[in-house]
Amino acid sequence: MRLRRRAAIPGVLVLLMLAASAGAEEPQRATVWYRASEECPPGPDFLGKLPGGSARARLADAGDHIDFVVTLVAAQGETVGRLERQTQSGTVAIRELRDVSCARVADALALSLGLALEPAPAPAAAASPAEPTPAVSSPPAPTPVAPAPVSAVPAQAQVAPSVLEVRRASTHAAQRSSLGLEGGPLFGVAPSALARAAAFLDLNHLPGSASDLSVRFAVVGALGSPSTAVGSVRQWLVAGRGEICPWRWGGARAGLRPCAAFELGILGASDSRSSGQQASSIWAAPGLGLRGGVALLSKLTLELGADALVPLVRSEVDAGSDRLYRSDLLAFSGQLGISIGPF
Repeated sequence: MRLRRRAAIPGVLVLLMLAASAGAEEPQRATVWYRASEECPPGPDFLGKLPGGSARARLADAGDHIDFVVTLVAAQGETVGRLERQTQSGTVAIRELRDVSCARVADALALSLGLALEPAPAPAAAASPAEPTPAVSSPPAPTPVAPAPVSAVPAQAQVAPSVLEVRRASTHAAQRSSLGLEGGPLFGVAPSALARAAAFLDLNHLPGSASDLSVRFAVVGALGSPSTAVGSVRQWLVAGRGEICPWRWGGARAGLRPCAAFELGILGASDSRSSGQQASSIWAAPGLGLRGGVALLSKLTLELGADALVPLVRSEVDAGSDRLYRSDLLAFSGQLGISIGPF
C-alpha cells in the first residue's frame, strides 16, 4: 500500500502541471461594455469587425470588470462614437469620432480597439559585448508612457499613446450648437394671420444635463395689416423667445421634440390712414408645441414646428369708442425653417 501511494503522488503532480500549462496557454480576452443606438450594429457584429473577432474580446456580463467601453449614439443626422478604457484612476477617453454613417464610425472604433489590443512592442535587445561601442551616441528619444495598467486588464490591452489620443473623458458628449431661421403664420393676435419670422440659436448636450435636452433662444417678429370697419390696421410684434425641449423621439436623420416656450415683448398697432395713430401693449405668452427636424445633409436640417400660445395680456384695438378687434384666448403659429450645425 505504501508503494502505491508513493507512486500516485508524481502522477497527480504531472496532471496538475499539465492543467496549469493548459490554463496558461489559453489567452485572456478583454471585456467590452457595448452600448449603441438602434441604427448602429449590435454588440456581436461590432466584435466581429475586430481583427481576430471574438477570440480577442468579449461582451461584458453583469459583475464583470470592464476593460473597454464602446459607445455609439446616433442623433440629429450625426453619429458620435467613443472608445474608452477603464483604469484605476478613472475612465480615460481614448478616441472619439463623428460621422453621418454609424457603420463607418463603428468600423473606425473597431480598428482603434484592435490596435489597443495589440501586444506592447518588446524592448530592444541589449547590445552584444563583442560589438564596438560608439564614442558618441545621440540621446535616446523619449519613450511615451502608457496609462497606468489595471491588474484585471490583459497584457494585450496595453494602449500605445503614439497611436491613440489619450485624454480625460467627460461624463457627457461635447456641447453642440446650431443656428437657423424659420417663418410661418401667426393666428389669434389679429382678425387675420400675421407673417411671423424668427432667428434662433439651438444648444444641445449642456453640461450637467440629459443628452436629449435642447434649449433654444430666438428673436421673433410678426407683421400684418388686418382689415377692419375703418380700414386696415398695421399690426406688429417684436419679442424674445426661450424654449426648452427635454426629450427627442426618432432616429439619426429625423426626430420630433415636445417643447415648452415663453415669449416676452411688445405688441403694437398703428392706423394706416392719415391720422397715423398708434398704440402698444406688452406681449407675454407661455406655450407648448412640437418641433421636428429632418437631416438633409450632415450640417443642414429642415425644421418644422407648431405652437399653441396663451397671451397673458389680451390686446384690444379700438377706434374711438368702437372696438375694432380683440386678440383671442389662444394664439397658434406654424414654422418652417432651416438650421445649420451642429458646431
